[in-house]
Amino acid sequence: MAFFPMPQDRLQQFKELLGLNQDHEVSLAKLSPVFLPRAAELANRVEDFVRSRPQLRIILENQPPGKLNKNWRAWHTLIFTADLGEEFMNHVWMSGQAHVIHNVDHRYVSLAYNLARAFLHQAAITGLPLAEQPSAIMAIDRAVDFSLLVETDAFVTFATQCELEVIQGISHQVRNPVAIIGGNARKLMKLHPDEEATHEAAEMILSEAIRLERMAKNVNAYMDITQQQATFHRAELASIIERAADKVQAASIVPPEAFRVFLSPEADVLSGDPMEFCILFACLLENAFQYADPNDPNVSVTSVPSPTRDGFAMITIINNGASFDQDKMGQAFSPFHSSQPTATGFGLPMARVIASKYFGNITLAPMEGRGTRCVVTLPIYVPKE
Repeated sequence: MAFFPMPQDRLQQFKELLGLNQDHEVSLAKLSPVFLPRAAELANRVEDFVRSRPQLRIILENQPPGKLNKNWRAWHTLIFTADLGEEFMNHVWMSGQAHVIHNVDHRYVSLAYNLARAFLHQAAITGLPLAEQPSAIMAIDRAVDFSLLVETDAFVTFATQCELEVIQGISHQVRNPVAIIGGNARKLMKLHPDEEATHEAAEMILSEAIRLERMAKNVNAYMDITQQQATFHRAELASIIERAADKVQAASIVPPEAFRVFLSPEADVLSGDPMEFCILFACLLENAFQYADPNDPNVSVTSVPSPTRDGFAMITIINNGASFDQDKMGQAFSPFHSSQPTATGFGLPMARVIASKYFGNITLAPMEGRGTRCVVTLPIYVPKE
């Protein structure tokens, strides 16, 4: 898997959030005569630490001789010469991704950076006048904190993408044999229509094959949604709800007259991707229709401005079925979990991923007496002036 390019804008935001400014960078540059001669000493200290830990020796075993030492010398040098700019950030960003490739326990990466911090503190104490030490140590701390944050961001980003690609690859590989199993189950049913036991077994195999195929498709859809960046466009909520309902109502017990929609004019246009919002509401409406009272089904959707979040709509979906058990909130939004034997358990997790991409959220709660309330918060569209 190829390395990800450095997200410079995000890393620059990290720098600002840490309070790492030009004064600190100037201070670090002024310290270079004292610290640059000790680059090899720091690198040796970190390499000795790595050699002393069996869990970390894989780093040395999977790199050319001297590469680790060279990388830490470069890090030390860049702190005091590169203004913590693009060259410095790229060096740390690449190292974070390399740690994933070498399967390094990230806790030891944090330890190594803190070992470097202690070394630099000691160098400041022994090499600088007492009056200059506090400002130097503060600048060093900001630089080390920034390094660890950039490295962690790279590590998490790359590791997550690797996991997603593995899961998606497995999903693709599963679909072909599942299709073959389903095809052969159908063939058995045709060849042995009068053999009850054979027919029953083939039906069960076919049912599970169809469920596995659906699950593979849902896994791919979930991965695609997770990897796609949020895009903010004008999204008409009435049209989205209508399309989402059309997708799921055909197989539902809820008749059209028992499904009602009430949209406030102040909260009927959202900001986001209409296609992703359609998927979100299709997942939520399928859940609401499925759990409505089978004897007298009723589902409603309302949208009003959120009373707690300015600029957001609060969309409430209510069904009149059995009340939701709040103790199962975590399970409800976990992939593969479902109380329905034929379901894949991806509807609610997929909906929440989409909502979170647009800075929103989804919660479930029992209604007083009977029924379940699902509340979605999503941004309201604001026209550009």
